[in-house]
Parts: sequence; C-alpha cells; structure tokens
Amino acid sequence: MALKYWPIFMGRRLPPLDLLVSFEAAARQLSFSKAGEEIHVTQSAISRQVKKLEESLGFALFERLHRELKLTEQGQILYETVQDSLESLARTVANLKQEKSLCRVKVSTNNPFSALWLVPKLADFRSAHPEIELDIDSNNRLVDLKQDIFNVAIRYTTLESVKEKDYLYLSGEDIFPVCSPAFLKKMGTDAGNIESLRFHTLLHLNDPKNAWPWLQWANWLESAGYAPAVGKGYRFSHVDQMIQAATIGQGIALGSSPLVDALLEQGLLVAPFATSISSPRSFIACFGPRKDESTMAFINWVQATINASRSRRQKPVRG
Repeated sequence: MALKYWPIFMGRRLPPLDLLVSFEAAARQLSFSKAGEEIHVTQSAISRQVKKLEESLGFALFERLHRELKLTEQGQILYETVQDSLESLARTVANLKQEKSLCRVKVSTNNPFSALWLVPKLADFRSAHPEIELDIDSNNRLVDLKQDIFNVAIRYTTLESVKEKDYLYLSGEDIFPVCSPAFLKKMGTDAGNIESLRFHTLLHLNDPKNAWPWLQWANWLESAGYAPAVGKGYRFSHVDQMIQAATIGQGIALGSSPLVDALLEQGLLVAPFATSISSPRSFIACFGPRKDESTMAFINWVQATINASRSRRQKPVRG
C-alpha cells in the first residue's frame, strides 16, 4: 500500500483504521496470535496488516525475536499515540450512545435556585419532557463549562460578568418582603406599612461573600428609600433556610423572584408590602460544548415556566 493511497484527514494522509487497530492490539499483547483472537482474525492476517503498515511507513514497528515480539522505538511512540486516540474515540462513541438513549441533561446550579425553584418543579418538567433525565449538581462553586461535564449552568450574576459567549437570559430579579399568611394576619393593621418593620421579627441572611447583596435588609431598605429597620430577628447561612423559616411563620424575609414565585402561587407566602425593587442581578443559562437538543428543551422550559409564573405573581398587599 503506497502512501499516496492513504485516506486524507485535515490535509494529511493517515493509515487506514483497520491497520491501526491491528497494530494496537499486537503492540498491547506483544503477540500476533493473541491480537488475532482479540479482534477475531487469524494470526497471519494480523501479521500481514502490521507488515503492510510498516511498508507504508517506511520503518519497522516490531523487532521479531525468537518466539517474542518487541516494539521498536518508533513502534512504541506510535503505539502510545494510537492507543490514546482509539480509547478517546471509544469513550466518545459510548458517551454519545448513552446520552442518545437516556437524553440526559447535566445541570449545574446554585443551592437557592435548586432548592426553591427547580426541585419543586421536577414533576412538571417530567410531565412535559418524559424522555429527558436531569442530573442536577447543586453547588455554589463556579464550574468551568469547557472542562467540566455539564451541559448547562444556571447562574445568578450580572450580564456584564458572564464570560461564556453562549448564554441565554432567563429572568431578572425582583426583591420584596415575604411572610406566611398567618404572620400577615398577626401583623394586623401594620400590613402595608413598611415603617412597621421595626416592630416585627426580621429574617436575615448571613452572606460574608456578598453573593446575595439585595437580600440584605440594610441594602434593600436604602434602595427603597426607607430608614434601617431595628428589631429582633433570626439569621441564616442559606437562602432556602431563610425562606423556609418565612413559610412557617417565623418572621419576614426578603424574597427573590423568581425563586419565591411558586410559594406565592401556592399561598405559602404572601407579600405584605407594596414596595419591590429590581436588582442588577439576573438568572442566566450558560452553555458549554455539550449543549444539545435536550439541553435546549430543558432551558426553554425553564424560561417559559419563569415567565408564566411572573405573569401570575401575586401583587404585594397595599395598605
């Protein structure tokens, strides 16, 4: 087989794949007979294919000793490259077959979005897309979509901070006080009067990394044009814990829409005041190289569901 008859890839001529497969098996086994058994051909067929490859390359790949094969220096270099390439090809094909059969979407998102928004709506997603399985990684770390295994990352950030070129805006963020219906009833005539906050239990977020700045009462009240509220309260290290405390009547928390929209729809939370502010943060879907049709079906569902919830959102109580 002359070099000029080899197939061309990216402008370069490569040996036929069957010759490389035979060579890899023989080099790994250091035996033509064992290589033949592995790929279901005869020993002589392996020997002919290796010889054909050596003639085409112009150098020997094996030292043929008495009852022993030994790779030459060039053979060892080629073997390592061919083995890595074939293993990579095999892994890719296996992953693609698995993903096609399962339609699995691997999602990275932060803890509050997962706990408050995504997990409660999983049954709705399964009803809309029974063919897609979700693999959810709830973690506040920033994943590298070029290196990690995720199809998509749902992030809470500003548009200016997004580094990925391929992303989709999901929702802005509105911040307003929320409490349980029972707590609202207990407030009585104070409902609708933000100045009364100082007389009620406030739920605070401990946020040393300033990941959720607009869920801090001091920041929110200043942006809304009110004096700081002074009163007893509780502090929480996680957003979802703080919101859970609000749903069971422990006090008044600052809620982030879209995170609390479902709780408002279910009547587990109400908005006792008319004031709401829009933060500069957004919820954004960032894509890596693993974006596919199933990924887009999931993200389009997320976006549509958020938009539908926002249009139905309960209006704050006006005093």
